[in-house]
Amino acid sequence: MVNTNNNSQVEADELTADDYAIIAAGLAALGEVFAFLALLKSRQVTKETGGQVDVIPAIFVQSRSRKPQTKRKLR
Repeated sequence: MVNTNNNSQVEADELTADDYAIIAAGLAALGEVFAFLALLKSRQVTKETGGQVDVIPAIFVQSRSRKPQTKRKLR
C-alpha cells in the first residue's frame, strides 16, 4: 500500500511551474527597476556636466584599431 499522506507532503514541497513563473516575473520587474534607475542617474550626470563626461567608457577604449601584429616564424 502507498501512503497518500507522505506523497502529498512531497508534492507540496516542490515548486510548480506557476511558482517559477511568479519568481521570473518578479526578477524581470526588479531588472526593469534597476534599468530605470540607471537612466535617471545618466540623466542627472548629463545635466550636471552639460553632456561632457571626463570618463572614457571602456568599450570605446578597447575598440580602437591597432596595428596588426605579424606572426613570427619558428626556426
